[in-house]
Amino acid sequence: MPATIRIPHLHAVVLAGGSGTRFWPLSRELAPKQFVSIFGGVSLITRAVLRVSNMAEDDGIHVLTNERLLDELRNHLKSQHKLEGMAIDYLAEPTPRNTAPAIALAAAYLLRLDPDAVMVVLPSDHLLDDGERWERTVRVAVGLASEGRLVTLGLTPSFPETGYGYIRMGDAIPGHAEAGVVGHEVSAFVEKPDRQTAEAFLRTGEYLWNSGMLVARADTVLRELEATGAHAIAATAREVGALPPSSWTTEAARAAFSALPSVPFDRAVLELSQHVAVVPADLEWSDVGSLLALQAIAAPDDRGNTLAGNVVDVDSHDSIVYSADRLVATLGLAETIVVDTADATLVAAKDRAQDVRLVVDALRARGAPEIVESRSSLRPWGSWTMLVKGAGFQVKTIDVLPGHRLSLQSHAHRSEHWIVVEGTARVTIGEVTFDVGANESRYIPLGVLHRLENIGGAMLRIVEVAVGDYLGEDDIVRYADDWER
Repeated sequence: MPATIRIPHLHAVVLAGGSGTRFWPLSRELAPKQFVSIFGGVSLITRAVLRVSNMAEDDGIHVLTNERLLDELRNHLKSQHKLEGMAIDYLAEPTPRNTAPAIALAAAYLLRLDPDAVMVVLPSDHLLDDGERWERTVRVAVGLASEGRLVTLGLTPSFPETGYGYIRMGDAIPGHAEAGVVGHEVSAFVEKPDRQTAEAFLRTGEYLWNSGMLVARADTVLRELEATGAHAIAATAREVGALPPSSWTTEAARAAFSALPSVPFDRAVLELSQHVAVVPADLEWSDVGSLLALQAIAAPDDRGNTLAGNVVDVDSHDSIVYSADRLVATLGLAETIVVDTADATLVAAKDRAQDVRLVVDALRARGAPEIVESRSSLRPWGSWTMLVKGAGFQVKTIDVLPGHRLSLQSHAHRSEHWIVVEGTARVTIGEVTFDVGANESRYIPLGVLHRLENIGGAMLRIVEVAVGDYLGEDDIVRYADDWER
């Protein structure tokens, strides 16, 4: 993105706690939709951070997630080259209670850091143009927010979508306009309409898609929560937000948050407040709400199919077929979605795309690990991919970036064998350090301190064979770590 003048007191709050069940199998609980990088090679959450990085204060990027996802999220963002050197504040809410408690907690926290803080609250899993018009939209919203308004960003609809909520614009608000971007009073919030109603909305030109993005002073957020009757949310947010973030996941904080209603910010505040404005944004936008969003990653063929990856099709029409790796062959499909990953394949009717969460519910009921994590996981030092897992053993490939190293660690339940396939590794086992080349290996006994480092100029790849009675990723004790995990 081009250089942009920073906006004083602007803090970005990226909401990143969702699991993206409608995007399974590309989305998993520990690698949710916001981690997906198939849209242009950059993950959705990386795009969200970059979208505001040049406008927010130097220390003004705050990513709010849940405790379970915190480490995975930090690992993911630290592995993104585009974010290298960027200061990001990682926060874990006590327990997920929807967006009203989450935004309230972020507001209370920011008030401790900056009494004049202005928040721009962004979902972490959207596709959005983020050029000059986006920047003008944010600046106009910040100007309106500085007057004590809650400002939502509305997207100019390009077709009669029935899967989005809508905002009806009222009168234009004088002042703070910039080159075609003008704020408006909000006349009404409208729930997802049927097709006929959505077509009527489009014809009037008075309705915008509700994007879920908010700009407001932090003190305004808490004031309006109280004014609209959400006193418990505001009070609990002030109480927990006054604590250091490391204390947000204590039992006391969890208990206080668990007692709050699980309610969206729109319903708790925006639909009731008398101080709400909307800034229309004529931008390309998608909430990546279902697998139908895959239609954006490739141009359709002459039969209306979107085919991406290692795919061969014969005589299908109006279908989406995506392969992450393996060959997928389709024949004579109509209005169908096929998504293939290393460990799971989904086949669904296109008109049931919103119901993929029902598949996830069924898998959760049988305890399927495929809803929790995929076979590959990014780390700030590189990545690993699970090849085989059985009773008492597992086999992974581990890729380490040049000049990077894993933490100094030990395991209580497993031993490991490291075989170097490519590159040169520096391996520490106990008090001894070895340089290990391709086709050489080392054994790490259970309980012994060890570390792996790439001392070469190219990617280091090893095959790890782990043997033990428990093989979970949480069987790690870290003694030193370059990323302070």
